[in-house]
Amino acid sequence: NVFDSIFQLFQEKMVGILSKAKEVRERLYPILKESAFLDRGVLTPEEFIQAGDELCQKCPTWQWSSGDPCNKKKYLPNNKQFLITNNVPCPERAKAVESSVDASILAEIEGDEWVTATTIHDSTRADEEEEEIFGLSEKEEDPQLDDLEDSTIIDHDEATVAPGGGKKQIDNTRNKAESDNILKTRTYDLSITYDKYWQTPRMWLFGYDEQARPLTQTQVFEDIVLDYARRTVTFESHPHLSGAPHASIHPCKHPAAMKRIIDNYLKSDQPPRPDQALFLFLKFISSVVPTIRYDFTLDVQLS
Repeated sequence: NVFDSIFQLFQEKMVGILSKAKEVRERLYPILKESAFLDRGVLTPEEFIQAGDELCQKCPTWQWSSGDPCNKKKYLPNNKQFLITNNVPCPERAKAVESSVDASILAEIEGDEWVTATTIHDSTRADEEEEEIFGLSEKEEDPQLDDLEDSTIIDHDEATVAPGGGKKQIDNTRNKAESDNILKTRTYDLSITYDKYWQTPRMWLFGYDEQARPLTQTQVFEDIVLDYARRTVTFESHPHLSGAPHASIHPCKHPAAMKRIIDNYLKSDQPPRPDQALFLFLKFISSVVPTIRYDFTLDVQLS
């Protein structure tokens, strides 16, 4: 109806405004130059590149991408702007396996380290978002100590538009209807970007149903462990791709979670290297999206 259409346009406009505001904030924030991986669980851009190279070597389904030239980050190589893996199967909903999720991994990321992300329906939250937009240049605190940055969750249940704009055409790579012998399942395109502000990797998800149609946001939440679905996941514009908002696991507390994982290794006198960071990152992310079967090495061999 007309109301839903107007509300959808309003939501999409807000996503665009907040995305631009965050771009400005990131542009103003200094680049991390010295390694603080073991001390704070964060990465420099150079360490992110090293970790990405290691991931691509050990797990070839992951590849570097240059993305949209208009969104290029100057502190990253042109051909290594972000990591991507496509057509990742998701055969079950998260609810079916929540009881078997590794509790030891979840213990690394639960509690106060994850802060609830609310919708822009809340007028108080909307006011806070406006204050953030107009107060960007004044932010000087260490990013690990900041609260969750305001994010927008679009609650309408219309089908998500595919990256690049418009409904995604079902091409031969996604059309699994040629044979009845092929198991049809949801799939996801996953990407990992470097967040300059939070100085950490950030996971992005864009899903498709069994007929290769973009998933609605409600459907995406079905593939995320319930306790975290609306606490850590937001829908925002991808920093390197045009088109519809992607689901993103918010990075504000990633450094704290990574630091606790690192500390556990340090107790065994096995300090992880920065180039192994993405394996640790993907391990704890897998406990948030346990049925999205992306490639990563579970047992990191530490030096």
